[in-house]
Amino acid sequence: MAGHNKWSKIRHKKAANDKTRAAAHSKAARAIEAASRSCAGDLSDLHLQSAISAGRAVQLPRERMDKAIERGVNPNAKEGELVLRRYDGMIPAGSSGKVAIILEALTENRNRTAANVRHMVTRVGGELLPTGANDWLFDHVGMIWMSNKMKDLNIQMDESDDSQCNPLIDVDVDKLLECALEAGATDVEFLDDDESDIDTDTQNNQILVKCEPQDMINIVKALQKEGYRTNQFENQWLLKDEGNKVTVDEEGVPKFEKFLETVEEDLDVTNVFHNAEPVSDS
Repeated sequence: MAGHNKWSKIRHKKAANDKTRAAAHSKAARAIEAASRSCAGDLSDLHLQSAISAGRAVQLPRERMDKAIERGVNPNAKEGELVLRRYDGMIPAGSSGKVAIILEALTENRNRTAANVRHMVTRVGGELLPTGANDWLFDHVGMIWMSNKMKDLNIQMDESDDSQCNPLIDVDVDKLLECALEAGATDVEFLDDDESDIDTDTQNNQILVKCEPQDMINIVKALQKEGYRTNQFENQWLLKDEGNKVTVDEEGVPKFEKFLETVEEDLDVTNVFHNAEPVSDS
């Protein structure tokens, strides 16, 4: 579902054309607006920092980021409260069966979004299921992406000079593991370049910390307190068992790829998780 898989999570796919790039920018701006609204535009808020980092990952212009933050705190700019919605379903995989999907959408109009999602699913012969129907296949996991460089907090900086920053040093693996696990992390992974698909700058996302969703914020705070540079964090639905992957055969590939393309271009849908894999990765 991530890294080398060409059907990796849509939010982290590089925009292939102007239409998908525009959709990626719109989604990133909406996420920043929602985060800004929840914290009244406080730039020290971790959720807002993560949303801004995600915006940079899709090359959202700084001006659009600033406007999104402003909309979040300006009551006259609010068109409606943005709420995260989830949709479960099944998509045909050709003669090999069906692919399980979980879609997440950020919307101020759940009726419109539900209708759009239903249309996208049914137009390729799929069906929507009750929310939670695919829980047996997926685990909800907190994901924290980190740099392999950290701030050297042993060097005293002049607090009166805002232009000064702590120098960066290599992360001490043993100390990181101790800090993360003590804070409640369940796993720490050190990623290869082709696995760091959360961001366009792989050097900034070489470490992935996994945890229970409810522990994620406290773990981010604990890591940052020790000088570790957390870049983005979010909850994802990860496949529990790799043996439950469904191979989409040549008959099912066109419809499934059309579904992913349509979902990627929908401005409300932020993530799609699935258990599909192509006949052969490329």
